[in-house]
Amino acid sequence: MRGRINDYLRVIIGWVITILGQLLSGLQLLRMLVFSLNQKRLKRKYGITRETPVLPYDPAIVQSRKDVRLAQTSGSTGEPKCIPYTRRRLLALKLTFSDMFVRACYAFGIKRTCLYVFSSFETDASLTSLLLDENRLPNYLSSLQAPYRLQHCPAIRALVSKYGTSAVRLWMLAISNPGVLYSTNPSTISTFLDELARDWRQSSKLIRDWRQDRTTLDSNVRRIARRVESRDCEQRLKEIATSDLPLPLSMYAPAVEAYICWTGGYVKPFLDRLAAHLPPPQYRLIPMYSMSTETIETLPYFRGEDVAFLPIAPGVLYEFLNDSDHLVTTQQLQPGKLYAMVVSDPYGLRRYQTDDLFLCKRKVNGMPDLDFMRRRRLEYSFTGEKLTAEQLSAVFEQLREMYPALVADRFLTCVPSQSVHEAPHYQVLLIGDRRMQTSHELLAARCDELLSEINCEYRSKRTSGRLGPVRVMEVGTKEFAASFAGRGQWETQFKLLPLYVSRKGAKKLPAEKLDKRTAGAHVPV
Repeated sequence: MRGRINDYLRVIIGWVITILGQLLSGLQLLRMLVFSLNQKRLKRKYGITRETPVLPYDPAIVQSRKDVRLAQTSGSTGEPKCIPYTRRRLLALKLTFSDMFVRACYAFGIKRTCLYVFSSFETDASLTSLLLDENRLPNYLSSLQAPYRLQHCPAIRALVSKYGTSAVRLWMLAISNPGVLYSTNPSTISTFLDELARDWRQSSKLIRDWRQDRTTLDSNVRRIARRVESRDCEQRLKEIATSDLPLPLSMYAPAVEAYICWTGGYVKPFLDRLAAHLPPPQYRLIPMYSMSTETIETLPYFRGEDVAFLPIAPGVLYEFLNDSDHLVTTQQLQPGKLYAMVVSDPYGLRRYQTDDLFLCKRKVNGMPDLDFMRRRRLEYSFTGEKLTAEQLSAVFEQLREMYPALVADRFLTCVPSQSVHEAPHYQVLLIGDRRMQTSHELLAARCDELLSEINCEYRSKRTSGRLGPVRVMEVGTKEFAASFAGRGQWETQFKLLPLYVSRKGAKKLPAEKLDKRTAGAHVPV
């Protein structure tokens, strides 16, 4: 009975979200109409003139603001940046996400708007962690709409310690039966689904214990389950507990009809793997808008299920660098060309060079539809070879064509590796399931040849012996991501890049996982 009542309330919440989505969609159209006037106003407000220089992030911004929480960046920078967030700024970011979600539900016609976020069960210094940080349990209606918010309860975290992350997520999904899944990186959802397929017995153990005698579990766990339970959840739990084979998502969370994740940059291998688990058109992919820890870069504009990404974040002044490094306005962007985004905002950024490159795909109502392509100037050089992320991406694509069975649905990245006992070299990591059928040497040799063809300085340094040959190693997704994130919270800090630059404090991947020839690989934290 409780599950039926909860679902009736979820239906009412869905009606409210649909109406709100229609109103917010109209408000976004209004913002688009006054965009040019608003940009001129912001330019005056922030004091941006022709002489204002384009600069990287200024750490002085952190020192100039008091009573803030600091969100730490990850990615391609040598040292993580600390971005100040006041309570008001965090609230504005939460409202921006809610605005996107509500408009997406309206545009895609999603009826069951209950949202499950694949968030980390631990806290860290990331912006995602700050956004999800709560000191107490959310209210009853919020729990129905966003059951993931209950996962920060100490009793749930204790379950994670005993049963593992995947087991707790499976339990929560089966009980709440959400309509939409979300993770910033598609790798988070695909890794969860891979784990269920690989180790179903361990992933379903919590549900088997729950079915056998739930009174042995913490009373707060039982209380949380009652707050989020849905119709027929007991039947779904029974099917999971009695099945010796992995069940598809449609069996333990049948209401799911869409998932939201990042689709830009280099995530295609994970998107392909995720599509195998969640095949279209049964499951619809809603792409996530672009943002960095420093600022929101684009917001989605929905016309039915057609999505465009426009530079219309509230309070952000947008400018762009063209291929000649000349500043141009948003109105001057031309379809088919690449631009580097430059932003100014109310939180201290003044012509901040984001180093993010966007392709202007088309114009929508006079606004540029911006598709994130890659990081600008992401390169590494041991001895003048200046190997770039763009070059590596081209090589990785060729390797996918040559060895589709080995690397087609796995992520490839490159890590500079140096040891006092041998020449510096580049280590290529195959991230995903370990299933290599051929020798590492064959793939490494071909990668070395392709790099030499595309980068003449690399070829020269290899010929002279100043650089050693490429080496290849297989690494599990969670193993790599946890090493990269530093403290295990890879859901919030993991970024997918073709090149990870060694930096101070880098962690070695566990030595027992490596063979003797590849033990020098480092992953940045």
